[in-house]
Amino acid sequence: MSTTTSKSGGVLPALTSIRFLAALTVVLSHFTELGLLNLPRWFFDFVDGGRPAVSLFFVLSGFILTYTYRKTIGTEGPARFYVARFARIYPVVLLSLGLSALVSAYLLNADDASLMLEWYALKNSIYISLAVSLICQLFLLNAWFPFAAVNQPWNGPSWSISCEAFFYALFPLLLRRLEAMRMRALFFVCMGLWILQGLWIVLLQHALPASRYGFLVAEFPITHLFEFIVGIGAAIKFDELRSRGTSLHSRGVALISAALTVIVVLAIWRPVSPAYYLESPFFAALILGLVLLERPVIGLLNQRWLVRLGEASYSLYLIHVPLAHLAFIAGFRQSNGWIAMVFAICLSAVIFQYFEEPMRRRIRARLSTIAPPKRPATTLHDRAA
Repeated sequence: MSTTTSKSGGVLPALTSIRFLAALTVVLSHFTELGLLNLPRWFFDFVDGGRPAVSLFFVLSGFILTYTYRKTIGTEGPARFYVARFARIYPVVLLSLGLSALVSAYLLNADDASLMLEWYALKNSIYISLAVSLICQLFLLNAWFPFAAVNQPWNGPSWSISCEAFFYALFPLLLRRLEAMRMRALFFVCMGLWILQGLWIVLLQHALPASRYGFLVAEFPITHLFEFIVGIGAAIKFDELRSRGTSLHSRGVALISAALTVIVVLAIWRPVSPAYYLESPFFAALILGLVLLERPVIGLLNQRWLVRLGEASYSLYLIHVPLAHLAFIAGFRQSNGWIAMVFAICLSAVIFQYFEEPMRRRIRARLSTIAPPKRPATTLHDRAA
């Protein structure tokens, strides 16, 4: 199998590939929860239901956006950045809501109260809740409402896209403030924010009942802001190291080895809950280690088929729950649910090729008068962001 490499040792292919591996843990977890797979309990506990994978997405998002836009956003302003982000995420958001509408229509038509409660957490005022939830998801606001009747209907995983929209809004300001710091100050700011995140989680867990703090700890945008910021910090550190002009391959190998060891130990040990809290700084270390490599060490991450699945991982993330619901409605269960999962993975690649990318290019072309692109060609890191 041929590989994809880059001058910096396959930096972007490797980061794109780990997006698919992270998305796969989320898919496996949700398909298990929905009764379509029968994975062992130890695996579900090891990946903590896919929650650390979403934190990895946030860290990676901060890193890639900084890597992609650090130079241009200062000279061209944030308009091009906001247009690119809208074009990147919104078409698939609408597509996933279309798939979710099929599920909602079935539940309403069949008057299936048990599935309506299990999947959408709805028992009373169903039509009002569905309408409010749809509005929140259309405007990417659902992560701000700690109510199951708002954030669970339609497409539950879109809460993380709501978080991303908030991070995108703050990104130009955050980047300007963080890149103005010395590296030592930036390190201590990230450490301080990590401690504040932990204190915030502890406060929520002790001040609120479990029915309320569970959402705020797992899905609230403020709770996850540190992960996005530490990704920005890792990208700034990468630029600083790269400017030295010396080989950093051995440091990259060391960072990867240490980060993977700690992440695995924490996933098995799980000294605190949620698991993502302790793991997220080591996700940043893992990403930084991968980009410091001058030649591929983990060759699998540079395989073209895995890079392609990584490019399609955003579509996979947003369509897998509606497809799982539709598969359950169609009669799929644990014995054959893997077929629905494979179909979701294949469909995500088709969506990326024939819908996500064409729509992204079309939207950016239409809005080019607002934010003219610096270069017409599409780059891999722009798609991966």
